[in-house]
Amino acid sequence: MKLFPDQALRCLLINPEFRTESFWSFSASCELKGAKSISPPLGLLTVAAIMPQHWEFRLADLNVRPLQQSDWDWADMICTGGMLPQQPGLLEIIERAVSEDKYIVVGGADPSSESELYRRAHTLVVGEGEEVIPLWLESWRQGNPYGVFTERNKPDVTISPTPRFDLVEFDQYLMINIQYSRGCPFNCEFCDIIELYGRRPRTKTVEQISNELDALLAQGYSGEVFIVDDNFIGNKVNLTKNLLPGLIAWNRRNGSPFYYATESSLNLMDDNALMAQMREAEFRNVFFGIETPDPDVLRITQKKQNSYRPILDRIHKLYDHGMVAFGGFILGFDGEKDGVDELMINLIEDACINFAMVGLLVALPNTQLTRRLLKERRLLSMGGRLIDSELEMFAQGEDRNLESQPIDQTIAGLNFRTQRSRQRIMEDLVTVVSTVYEPKRYFDRVLRLSKLLKVKSKHRPRWFEIKRDLRGFARLTWEMMRHRDTRYLYWRNLFAAIPMGVAGLSSIMNLMGAYVHFRKQVVFTVTEIRQQIPIIVELDRRLAEQDGEARVPELVILNESCTTQGAGSF
Repeated sequence: MKLFPDQALRCLLINPEFRTESFWSFSASCELKGAKSISPPLGLLTVAAIMPQHWEFRLADLNVRPLQQSDWDWADMICTGGMLPQQPGLLEIIERAVSEDKYIVVGGADPSSESELYRRAHTLVVGEGEEVIPLWLESWRQGNPYGVFTERNKPDVTISPTPRFDLVEFDQYLMINIQYSRGCPFNCEFCDIIELYGRRPRTKTVEQISNELDALLAQGYSGEVFIVDDNFIGNKVNLTKNLLPGLIAWNRRNGSPFYYATESSLNLMDDNALMAQMREAEFRNVFFGIETPDPDVLRITQKKQNSYRPILDRIHKLYDHGMVAFGGFILGFDGEKDGVDELMINLIEDACINFAMVGLLVALPNTQLTRRLLKERRLLSMGGRLIDSELEMFAQGEDRNLESQPIDQTIAGLNFRTQRSRQRIMEDLVTVVSTVYEPKRYFDRVLRLSKLLKVKSKHRPRWFEIKRDLRGFARLTWEMMRHRDTRYLYWRNLFAAIPMGVAGLSSIMNLMGAYVHFRKQVVFTVTEIRQQIPIIVELDRRLAEQDGEARVPELVILNESCTTQGAGSF
């Protein structure tokens, strides 16, 4: 290779496509506001900032538009990476680059978890970029740019630079992401966050976050900023003493051009002072990994902090502080009982959770759950074959009877021998999503929420946000009027929300706008699951024949002295 890092290289950053529809994609909601994707790839933007700044960068987000041949030809090198649902597209990019002898560097969450799958890349970065990229660049300067470069320690994120937001077409995205911390103090058995980023949350400084917000403001952005931490309250002392006061001060200095969302564990609602700070800092939405309403199952999966206080009471306290709860729910845990679908539906209804992301449990690579299932001889390949190593989880071959099955836990998963019938679990998923996203149920929950939500906001939108919201309102109104089953419910909720003020009305409108996505997603989910059920039944029959009868190990309730639990399905 004739490239050297001290040259003025042209680097193409490629964000692979999310090829399956899911409850996380919000594609229909993006269309309402003229966007193509929910958010830009923060990891690649950060990588661009860590790389030598005398290089020239372009961002090709394949969720916004197809890869242009002109961009490919322009590039001296390719940098790409992604998460598990992006795996198929990521592997295709690698194969194309290798076949055309275009230098390619790969990193990110999935390549770090399953590095063996990505060995075809010229260079593989395993771990966090702040730590590993300098090791690779130094090796390159010494004449050896190829191979696998692995982090030695978790980096101090106070050295992380401001992401290259100048590479983003803001009008193509619903919101913008930033990150304050990495890591989570809990120990969820099914979660890979603690394996990738550790259990000691590492935080940026207030100055770093202020610089990132300054950069967004300089680019003309206004609107929602999602703080994509593994657990926003993982380091509560730093949060309450430094970040939140700093955010409040930044908002005052700059006229509150942004409002915020984040991800947290449910113990957020055990601290009224913290919630009051978050409201003052303009937080409007918080996602929680609720997982299941069954406290016994929460203990089994090492997440008993969710069961310390009633979930319903906690979420209603959040509404008292003007923030909307989004919830993640999972079916398929060990210890789960028949009737969990009804419990889940009741919790979603009573807690007025409109963004209810319901999916099937996936044994992810490099997690405690996967290691336990391997020991118990319960782990399956995507084709339904019993396997003996993580390397076989996504192996290609004749056994991949579910080759068309998307890698997305909302409609895929259960890649292990479950204690309940897999058919019954999948039927429960169909029941839950079909029920909670029935139009009247959904819009009635939004109406009840409008009466519970106590919103106070000083956010002042800029012209960028005003134009987008007006476009979204017009398109949403047209969409709601097209359907007889939403026409009255939409206008009823709209007029009921007007007394809430601009911020409250905006929250309610966003929830009703999300229904455009959920309506389509439910049809997609139900269709996919019903197609998969006969395949799953046949695979389970074959497994039962192999060992005489379908048995799984008896359930072991973890001792109360077990280590603390995980933060959620982030």
